[in-house]
Amino acid sequence: MRILLPPSETKLRGGVPRSGPLNLSFPVQDVVRADLQVALEKLCRDNPAEAARVLKLGPKSVDELGNNVFSDAPVMPAIERYTGVLYSATDVANWTAGQRTWAAEHVFIHSALFGIISSGDEIPTYRLSHDTRLGGVSLSAHWGRGLSDAVIDMAAGDWVLDARSAGYRDLAPMPAGVRHCNLDVVSANGGKALNHFNKIHKGRLVAALVADSPRLSEPESLVEWALSRGLVLSANNCTIQFRI
Repeated sequence: MRILLPPSETKLRGGVPRSGPLNLSFPVQDVVRADLQVALEKLCRDNPAEAARVLKLGPKSVDELGNNVFSDAPVMPAIERYTGVLYSATDVANWTAGQRTWAAEHVFIHSALFGIISSGDEIPTYRLSHDTRLGGVSLSAHWGRGLSDAVIDMAAGDWVLDARSAGYRDLAPMPAGVRHCNLDVVSANGGKALNHFNKIHKGRLVAALVADSPRLSEPESLVEWALSRGLVLSANNCTIQFRI
């Protein structure tokens, strides 16, 4: 099983120094990655007022424009870079080296800027969302087929638990032929969980998966494993519900 997560708007600054291009998984995306970085950095440098509008940054967050400087920017693993509710719930600070290795091979993230990446890929800070239009062009138009090809490479013939938000699922729908289930977090009465609880329980599921590092060849295997963990999951067609 591969699990595909959404990114977080909030990110930890800093990291280790680097020089040269980024070394990210699924290089089929590298040309678009480079083009987006150049366009985003140029916009923030040359027209900060327009950049703030495009990136939907208010007066209190306009300093985030400074995050979009990529040449030799420090990097850290993506699973540590993102700091939102979902990522805080993964308990990544306590992962062992072996667990980090398992996560790098099974836990992936869909970034608006870098496309499909491994949780272990080292990335700089940035500000870009799935619904941003660069140069008046949607990100889906910028990415073209690159994301679909990367998802196929990521799946590697396995099935994918798609835990992304709706916006990222729309940006890169699952390609035909990739076995997948969408992960939906629902309340006890079957309704959609509120956003905070949706994110925190997805993070807790990742934490449990990384802790056990199980082999889950089918959605039903995930449901059985979850039951052993006291988690209530159910599989129905292309959806797995996580009842909280």
